[in-house]
Amino acid sequence: MYFELSISIKRSPADVFAFLRDKDQVAHEEGSPVLVLEKTTPGPPRVGTHYREVVRMLPFLTVEILSEITRFEPYRHLEEKFQGAGMHGHLAYQLLPEMDGTQLIQREMIHYRGVLKYCGPILQVFLSRRLRERLENIKAVLESG
Repeated sequence: MYFELSISIKRSPADVFAFLRDKDQVAHEEGSPVLVLEKTTPGPPRVGTHYREVVRMLPFLTVEILSEITRFEPYRHLEEKFQGAGMHGHLAYQLLPEMDGTQLIQREMIHYRGVLKYCGPILQVFLSRRLRERLENIKAVLESG
């Protein structure tokens, strides 16, 4: 399953990158599918930093996801690989400067295994909506200061 989304944010690439880089320090909005998000590697984020997340995939399905930063280029790229029960994938953020801010492009590839393979169409619809909402929330938080 592949997703590619983008959004323009009226903040500098440095501000957008810092928000994404420090994801474990950002409070999640009410109703967020992310129930737990913690950095499990000491020190500042960099290639090799690990995270643990507990995410609600569907109203009846919660999974633990372990991720690792695989590409860390301040103000331009932030990428990670992830795996959880019945899934693994890759998430990439690209930041492009615009006249009045940043275009944030998110590319995500998710591969399902086991019983989750059969939930593919449902997960596609649900995740498409959730990923779009997440980008809109990032924009709202950053633009509100």
